[in-house]
Amino acid sequence: MPAISENQQKTTPRFTGYAKYATLVLALLLFGIFCYLLAGSDASTVQEACIAAHAAEQGIDRQQLSSEARHQSALVAILSSCTGMAP
Repeated sequence: MPAISENQQKTTPRFTGYAKYATLVLALLLFGIFCYLLAGSDASTVQEACIAAHAAEQGIDRQQLSSEARHQSALVAILSSCTGMAP
């Protein structure tokens, strides 16, 4: 019987160390995912506002801009401008 209790005494601190490490890694992973999602939502909101502002400058609304074929060149120019790319 002492051999079993001796093994438990050796493995318990090792197991708790692994559990603490795994908990830390999981917390960091969740924090990273949260930050990524938060940053992505802010960027898309800013881009949507930029597109709406450019469409308003041209006298059309956002839905017309994306649905009507005659506004396709304007849409390409606006998307390029809002994403920081040259048209």
